[in-house]
Amino acid sequence: GGDGGVYARAVSLQLRNVDLPEEYQEAVAEKLSAQEDIALARNERTQETTKAETELLKAKEEARKIMNKAANDANVTLTEATLKAEEMMHAFETEAGVIAQVKEVMNLTTEGVLAFMANRLLAEAPKLKVTAGEPARLTRKDEL
Repeated sequence: GGDGGVYARAVSLQLRNVDLPEEYQEAVAEKLSAQEDIALARNERTQETTKAETELLKAKEEARKIMNKAANDANVTLTEATLKAEEMMHAFETEAGVIAQVKEVMNLTTEGVLAFMANRLLAEAPKLKVTAGEPARLTRKDEL
């Protein structure tokens, strides 16, 4: 045109150097560093949570084993005690039957039965030591 100004027309440009401000570069670096720290913290938290959950499961399993063993031991003890009690009851019932038969067959009084049992004890005990206070009554022949 004819208005006297200078102008330029650029069809293409080749950019050789772009300098970003130092503050911008530092801000970008700090942001990347913060993002990496956050990711690391999340990973560490996940690892610690997994460790804690694993320890909790181990502790629960150990507690379950202890409880099972305790219950089993209690059942064994209870069974042994029950069998021992049944054995003792059978022995007492048998002994009571024998004593009742002796009383009936020999026509003894209760005192006579006690004298019979004392004589039997004296006869069966190989090293029986008897200590009696005064007045001592070591025979029960009158009750027989």
